[in-house]
Amino acid sequence: MVQVAIDPASDAAHRRGILNDLVVPEVASLLGFVKGMWMNDGNGTGTCVVVFESEEAARAGLATLTRDGGPPVIGFGLHDVEVEA
Repeated sequence: MVQVAIDPASDAAHRRGILNDLVVPEVASLLGFVKGMWMNDGNGTGTCVVVFESEEAARAGLATLTRDGGPPVIGFGLHDVEVEA
């Protein structure tokens, strides 16, 4: 899980274009990727939840999701999936 700062006044179509054209394909190509969701609360915080097959793959993926060049990272962490619906 990664949370980033987003300018709430920024162009939503531009943000989605970057996600769809760059971020999602890169993350989806990572070893062990299962699925991901990119969410926006509309108040300046974006949250990305990505599921990987293993903790090792998740740790490697976290390095990609939090590297320099993207939006400012507010927080991040690894969590075990206990229940899914």
